[in-house]
Amino acid sequence: MNYIEPSFGTYALPVWRERLMRLAQSMPVSWLGRRGALLARRLALRGWSGPIDGVADGFRLRVHIADNISERKFLFMPQLFDPVELGFIRGQLQQIGGLFLDIGANAGIYSLTAARALAASGKPGGVICVEPNPTMLERLTTNLVLNDFTGLVRVFPLALSDRAGEIEFTISDTNLGESGLAKEQGRKIRVACDTLLNVLKQSGAVQVTGMKIDVEGLEDRILMPFLRDAPRSLYPGFIVIEISHQGWPEDLLGEFGRCGYHICQRNRMNAIFVLGNP
Repeated sequence: MNYIEPSFGTYALPVWRERLMRLAQSMPVSWLGRRGALLARRLALRGWSGPIDGVADGFRLRVHIADNISERKFLFMPQLFDPVELGFIRGQLQQIGGLFLDIGANAGIYSLTAARALAASGKPGGVICVEPNPTMLERLTTNLVLNDFTGLVRVFPLALSDRAGEIEFTISDTNLGESGLAKEQGRKIRVACDTLLNVLKQSGAVQVTGMKIDVEGLEDRILMPFLRDAPRSLYPGFIVIEISHQGWPEDLLGEFGRCGYHICQRNRMNAIFVLGNP
């Protein structure tokens, strides 16, 4: 991957668009606030499709609004972007420190949140990002550099699966966040793949505080062999996982229960599982 050191401000919004972005970010976390933020975003982006250098939730970001919904949402509505999940991660990592896994890292919103929490904790720790999409890898790296988190974060440019080798990966033409191994529509590329256990062994991990995983419906292909083969010492203390599809061929949620996980929080999109007694 050819990478150029980013210069923040290269893609700054004009003042009036910037003010509308700030207005969207200031809206309350409510139905009415969401409607207001969406309106402000729509006005701010009218006639604009290029990248934006902006600040959201204290992070400096280079955001590509045209082809990735999660980037666009976080820039204009960080207060509405997975607030329960990100708040839980912040609280746990600030208290405990340790290692956080971001599987399907996308542009790095979860990774940035985890890295900042670990930096604030004063405790030893780090973040492992896994992301196979070359376009998103470049964006992820840019955001890590812009926030000086490259020393805390290690990036694995591959897909996770139930085996090591190479695998077909489909890139969505309309929303890069929906790219994945099991997709039918989109551009096909070949990417390296490995197991989660192998990645943790390569990283030298001995314990995992928490994990977020969002791989467009193939979470069971990664986690079932991991929970079967990994020593219990490597089981993440908590797992944030997308459950909106729930189309897994294997009984992943049942396996969570058998391994000692219980559900701590749940909403329409995601659930948080915690290891140990409820």
